[in-house]
Amino acid sequence: RGHTMALTFDPSQPRTLRRFFQDIETLFEWSGVEMDPARKSWVVRYLPIDVSDLCESLPEYANEDKMYEDFKKAVIALYPGAGEDRKFAVADVENLVAKRAAVPIANISELSAYYRDFFSMTLYLMKHNRLSESEQSRLFVRGIAPPLRDQVSQRLQLKLPDHYPDDPYKLEEIYDTAKFVLHGTQPTAAEAGRGAPGSEGREGMVKVEEIAPLLRFLAQLVSEGSANANTGGNTNPFAGNRYNASAPSVNRYGGGAYPPQDAHLQSGYFCHYCGGPNCQLRTCPFIEEDMRAGRVLHNQEGRVVLPNRNFVPRHLPGYEGVTMRDRVYEWHRR
Repeated sequence: RGHTMALTFDPSQPRTLRRFFQDIETLFEWSGVEMDPARKSWVVRYLPIDVSDLCESLPEYANEDKMYEDFKKAVIALYPGAGEDRKFAVADVENLVAKRAAVPIANISELSAYYRDFFSMTLYLMKHNRLSESEQSRLFVRGIAPPLRDQVSQRLQLKLPDHYPDDPYKLEEIYDTAKFVLHGTQPTAAEAGRGAPGSEGREGMVKVEEIAPLLRFLAQLVSEGSANANTGGNTNPFAGNRYNASAPSVNRYGGGAYPPQDAHLQSGYFCHYCGGPNCQLRTCPFIEEDMRAGRVLHNQEGRVVLPNRNFVPRHLPGYEGVTMRDRVYEWHRR
């Protein structure tokens, strides 16, 4: 007792009580301890002093007519969560989800750690009919904070275009897609302790070429949101807007050049479909051209949508186009 290799139980972690009994019962078998009074005595000997005093006061300990199993059940009953029938509760999962959602997942290691804890808890609850498969998926999504949640959503829409919006994706589909999005983000010890090369003495300095794409894209996002944000009550658990602050102006179509950045800023507005200055979404000639080509169409509310009647994605993984037309062409290319 007291040795680093000796049996121990931490009262602050009730779940370790079951492991304590499993370990000491294994030693009973190896040592040939079969009598119930001896087993009770050895149990209280290896418990912390306060817990030991509490267990010795139990009637099941002093009464010789009570078996070892009776004493074991009485001890476990003192610590809610230590029993096999109440190993986890839904509240435990909700606390895990809330804690994970408070900080965005930055790399695949953080995602895997979250998945392992979540899967262990929810699998236990599902086996005991306390949680459904759809509830499992929705809870897992709640723990993934933007921007990763939106990137996963866009990827799933591309992979499963016929998935009904009100139905949650399966847990395995969400997890595999999140791993795909985070591919290559595994941190190393050297990277964790090293800042950006040449960053010494340059804190607080922002280059003009770094901030200009952000200003342009934010202006486009605000105006486009007013035209295409309402999804008509879609209850998809991945709902949410995102932006890519480093998205440059990339022209991926042949019909006209993308106007220069200063033209957008000086004119005060520009078309969110083609990017042309002094052009409007309602009268954009490129929309008519693409409708004739079958690339887009108008839904019942007059909004520009894809041929499958889904809204044009705000972001496509691995693609940095800004305008709606850029993303329409890229969507068809994929």
